[in-house]
Amino acid sequence: AAGNYWVYDVPGSIQNGRDSLYVANDTVIGSNTYKKLKTRFLATGFFSGAMSNNGVRASGDELVLSGSAAIPFSEDFPVTIAVSDFTIFKQGAAANTLLDEVSGTITQQYEGIPLKLNYELGTTAKENLATYSINNQTYTNVKRVETVLNLEITATIEGIPFPLTIMSAQDVVISSQYYAEGIGVVHVVTDFQYELGQLPFELPIPQTGSESQEEILVDYSVE
Repeated sequence: AAGNYWVYDVPGSIQNGRDSLYVANDTVIGSNTYKKLKTRFLATGFFSGAMSNNGVRASGDELVLSGSAAIPFSEDFPVTIAVSDFTIFKQGAAANTLLDEVSGTITQQYEGIPLKLNYELGTTAKENLATYSINNQTYTNVKRVETVLNLEITATIEGIPFPLTIMSAQDVVISSQYYAEGIGVVHVVTDFQYELGQLPFELPIPQTGSESQEEILVDYSVE
């Protein structure tokens, strides 16, 4: 419902923050009506950032997302992925059921270098929990969903007759969202990590990167 909100503390290994995610209004995408989600300020957390400015709707016992999300693969090098009715949750899914998967290629310039990013984004239903405790709160009937982004980066370099592998295919984002019945997401645990290949030149991106982050529900209002 419009006005519903969820407030998260976001402790991380690199950056801390607080996000306020809320239902702003209805929005029509194609022939379907969605609830548009927004954050009060620029989101710190992976989940709030992925939801913000996108549309979510119920389809049977599923929640599906349409829009585009910037994935903070690297602070200086965000990756934006567009999705259409991508399943982020399914009430009746058995454990270890693949909910949805999308793949594609993004071409973009970075410091004048043409890059091709091959990605696979998937969501999988994990365990069902009778109870789940976080932040001195215990929730009942909780379902965990795992979201994984796999990314490969190649570059076309002048003078080299074949694409150069900047980063071999690897899981750069692994995130668990804990959904509590009647409330929504109460906890998110996300790991970001990558390792570039050995290159004959330097890129203005660190050779490796890693960050761990949580999003912990501290306040909410759901109608």
